[in-house]
Amino acid sequence: MIGILCLCLTAIQDVNAQTILPATNGLPTPPANVVPSAPAPLGNAALWQQALTLDATINITGNHANQYFYSSVAWWQFLENSSNSYLSGAPDSVDAGPYMSQLLQVMQNYPTRFDQAQASDAKQTSIVITPTPEQTIKSFGASGAWWPNDIYYFPSEQQQNLSQLLFSEDWLYLSGYRYNMGASGDHDNVSVKTGGVPVSRGVESFMNTDGFYDWTRDGPGMYYLRAAEAANVSSITFFVNAAPSGLNATTASSAPCGGTLEATAIPAFVTYIETVLAYWANQGITIDFISPMNEPDDSFSSCGQEGMAVPQSIRTAVFQQLRAALRASTSAGAKAVKIMGDETSQIASQALMHYESWLPETLTGHYIDAIAVHMYDWPDDATLLNYGQLVKNSSVGGSSPPVKMTEISSFQSASGMHSEWGWTGPSIMSGQYDPTMSSALDMARMIWQWLTLVNAESFDWWTAVSTMIPCSPATDASCATTINNGNGWNDALIYVDADYQTTKDYNFYLTKRFWVFRHFTKFIRPGSVRYDIPNEVLPYGTVAVASLGVNNVWQATFINRNNTAQVVTMNLPGTGGKIQGMIQTTEDVDWGNVEWPQVASNNDVSLTLPARGVLTVQFSISRPLS
Repeated sequence: MIGILCLCLTAIQDVNAQTILPATNGLPTPPANVVPSAPAPLGNAALWQQALTLDATINITGNHANQYFYSSVAWWQFLENSSNSYLSGAPDSVDAGPYMSQLLQVMQNYPTRFDQAQASDAKQTSIVITPTPEQTIKSFGASGAWWPNDIYYFPSEQQQNLSQLLFSEDWLYLSGYRYNMGASGDHDNVSVKTGGVPVSRGVESFMNTDGFYDWTRDGPGMYYLRAAEAANVSSITFFVNAAPSGLNATTASSAPCGGTLEATAIPAFVTYIETVLAYWANQGITIDFISPMNEPDDSFSSCGQEGMAVPQSIRTAVFQQLRAALRASTSAGAKAVKIMGDETSQIASQALMHYESWLPETLTGHYIDAIAVHMYDWPDDATLLNYGQLVKNSSVGGSSPPVKMTEISSFQSASGMHSEWGWTGPSIMSGQYDPTMSSALDMARMIWQWLTLVNAESFDWWTAVSTMIPCSPATDASCATTINNGNGWNDALIYVDADYQTTKDYNFYLTKRFWVFRHFTKFIRPGSVRYDIPNEVLPYGTVAVASLGVNNVWQATFINRNNTAQVVTMNLPGTGGKIQGMIQTTEDVDWGNVEWPQVASNNDVSLTLPARGVLTVQFSISRPLS
């Protein structure tokens, strides 16, 4: 079920559902090793033929995992046919405009083929963990945007309870927290619209509209930032959606949205950032990273949230000058803050196309310490492998820069309707409230993608808490646990009643995403080293992540999208294996202990992966991997 929390919090034992949610449609039969039929074009026959010709030449889509190429073509066709200003070229022309042409070129430059080959009967092959260590995991986190503005109106006991939910070892135990460094002044000409939510999504800047600093502002946001610091969250990031209105740094003048950062304003902008970081570092906040821009291809002109565009041509300058400002800071805490960027929104249409314009120079100058990126086109495996290769190709001195996946949410869950892996492509951004395992399994596989295909060191869900539940649980008992297609948003791990000011419903409604995310936040702690589990030995429809913690305890998390349980044999690495714990999350169990199986003399252990569920196995060994 979806958990509902009142005022009292206790340590989690077995949390069993009271409502059994219906299973979705079964998975399709694994496709044969042939190129599937391409989707029907949306109107641009010449463009479609261009894509087919390119595919036939270099075999981009030589198997069922590479259909994102076709969905990308279809998506850009749709944009062109709707006369979107991003594209040029007539609807029936081979010239699809600069963006589509770049997309085709990118596919030509990075034609990685990746087949999700898997065993038809995993019981005949033991699951093994490869002995080569991969990346060291930094954190799993979520942001503090923009829900503190709402929780400010909750009873103080519930505000404290939310801190426990997010940061306590007994609950979500986040190792990363992203603090939204606000841009809204006290007397702005333009304000961020509420968009139907109870409280504005604008975040108070520490700089007023008149350009003077006021460190008492954004009290709600600072409450949870301090809570993260008190809980020793290891990776705290300050991220900037827009320059403060009082700085007049964008083409929107004194507005926190809708403008483009001016090149001439970069010195003042980075000085402002250093000033804020220095102040809060001196107040005892341990700031790990600063991210000076967010989705910089968008100015957020509708002002539904704070935002500003940052042209590709000046992104390196922003990072360069920010690095210089931090190095020159008189605050030891600010001087130690690392820089990430550029929080590009999409992989195929932005990161793969735009990185060459700023990333090589930025890395050569050592102006950033990590690449930060979003995935709002929900790329498939092939596209992410291409992205990972692009990052490696951009490396300096033979060392690839760390990658952080810093934001994703708001996708329409596959719900068993689209494919065995869930849906991909930008068209799945859609209004939906899905608190069930359908959405949670999609999220879990996205985490797997970034950890295993890109070797990302961090994964952040967009926001921890939201009011975007499309009904009031106070008046509809089934509201919080039921899928609502077309209404609400899958943007959070925890929800609160949007009508709380009227209903006085101050409960927290936990989704299955909360519980599935906890498998990663609790069992893969900072400093853990990831090891591969080859897909070829896993049942079709499952993936897995393994890591060795700093406490020398291993974990293996299995994600099973099948409607049936999968019985597998896992060979624990090394010798003298001992099970230390087993936890599962399913349709009807949020967080349930599983009876430990016996470990055979050859270190084999039989595991039952629950249907449409996530299972984490913790174990230790007496002799390490050779």
